[in-house]
Amino acid sequence: MKYLGIDYGEKRIGIAVSDEEGMMAFPRTTLENSPAVLDDIAHLCKEENIQKIVLGVPVSFSGGQSEQAGENIAFGEKLEQHAGIPVVHENEVLSSKMADALGVKPEHRDQSAATIILQSWLDRMRK
Repeated sequence: MKYLGIDYGEKRIGIAVSDEEGMMAFPRTTLENSPAVLDDIAHLCKEENIQKIVLGVPVSFSGGQSEQAGENIAFGEKLEQHAGIPVVHENEVLSSKMADALGVKPEHRDQSAATIILQSWLDRMRK
């Protein structure tokens, strides 16, 4: 089963995909958050034969949700309806900071954060 990971942002959306076995996540691309982005992601899902989308949602260290979390969840609901693919949530706290700590180039930061989000979910599902 193949999965797609998303690091959602107001300006850019990082995209990662898993291998066919759903074991490893890989950076795929960074999209501009534009009116066409739902179509772009739906097309990518079809092209990659994606079965499930893993969307990063920021959860605070105290377990609460921020305003940004609500925006991410609303985006996920629109995407699920538009693409016809189930969307699940994964805590994305510190994913961008982790990408920075790994020395990722700024232009690859969002897709690297999406890779971290997706890999975290894949690892959790294997336990």
